[in-house]
Amino acid sequence: MTRTRWLVVALVVVALVAGGVGIVVASLRPAPVRALTHYPLELLIEEAATMSDCAECHDTAEFHRCSTCHDEHGSATLSGIPFYAVVAFEGDVPTPGYVYVDDVVPYLDHPATYVSLREFLAGQGVEDFDSVTLASDDGGFVTITRENLTDTAWLLPFEDGIRFASEDLHVSAWLKGIRRIVVVGRESPLTIDGEPTSIGRLLLGPIQVLTVEQTQVMLKSEEDGEVRSAQVGSRLRGVPLIWLLDRQANSSFVVRTASGDEQVFGVDEVQDAVLVQVRGQVTLAFPDRARSQWVTDVVALESE
Repeated sequence: MTRTRWLVVALVVVALVAGGVGIVVASLRPAPVRALTHYPLELLIEEAATMSDCAECHDTAEFHRCSTCHDEHGSATLSGIPFYAVVAFEGDVPTPGYVYVDDVVPYLDHPATYVSLREFLAGQGVEDFDSVTLASDDGGFVTITRENLTDTAWLLPFEDGIRFASEDLHVSAWLKGIRRIVVVGRESPLTIDGEPTSIGRLLLGPIQVLTVEQTQVMLKSEEDGEVRSAQVGSRLRGVPLIWLLDRQANSSFVVRTASGDEQVFGVDEVQDAVLVQVRGQVTLAFPDRARSQWVTDVVALESE
């Protein structure tokens, strides 16, 4: 047998041995091999790049554990999947209302998967403020004054919501499942019996949930002809007017708007009235009246 044939035989033997070793290894730990046939190469390259980035901070021996990401970052993120949970954004802000979690924490666009709280507030038009309060869906909250808010104050993803963490604050101030953000501005555009305040400050105090526009809706089924009904309505958070004004020896209250209009209400008329924030305006809402009868853009409340 010539030298060339011996070389070919040797290579075949080596290939068979290597293949056998590969089969044994694959049978012991089949997941990595199976990944090559289950996932596109582009995705595996992207994941490898992510692992390389994580290796700058984490021990590579820990990568196979779910806790590595969950414990450090609050939850895992899913690329390309939007989350439609919302966070209430209230107080002394240009545009109060609700913001999508996806808009707060840019899962896809931000390489570090977090946004600083200062950056988020600036993006909502809030540049100058006294404090910001974050409230979770389980009743917890944290209030941070502007001077205690550093660049390490972060909003991070948490399941289908947001969590807050800051290396410059005690861990007890960290919060998960944020559902409400209330900003207190530096200015006090609202006066109550001569005392300056703002809707942001009021929303941090005792509040009441007001049910409005509650009504019954009905629908007749095309299948069985039955008429079925349900109760619908809305709930607003605010402060009852009678909590804010001095009722002793007073029979009426004056409500003044930004346009200079004044309305006078008797004590009995405002027993259920609540000061709320609707579409960016401080509004005196009455649960038993249509919205057209509410007083909007309120700037002053006085006892007579």
